[in-house]
Amino acid sequence: MMFILGEADYRTPPGAGGEQMFRALKFRKIPTVMVRFPNESHELSRSGQPWHRVERLQHIVGWFDHWLMGMPKPEYEVAPQEDASAKKGSMPVK
Repeated sequence: MMFILGEADYRTPPGAGGEQMFRALKFRKIPTVMVRFPNESHELSRSGQPWHRVERLQHIVGWFDHWLMGMPKPEYEVAPQEDASAKKGSMPVK
């Protein structure tokens, strides 16, 4: 599961929704990443900054390449001992 979140998305309460589901899936050792975009709202895919929209699509394609096509993508590998705390920036949080 890949979660793509805008840090300025005020349609969902902070820490609720996607972040709680992300942590629950990580706890159960289910392949999950969270990609957080700073200064982006719920409208990231339609009216976000152009480079964030491109990066969002690159993450989606990379995730499918890894899990459907079997292409090696270390940023999407499951690391069971890794800390699941969310990080700032648009890098995937594993």
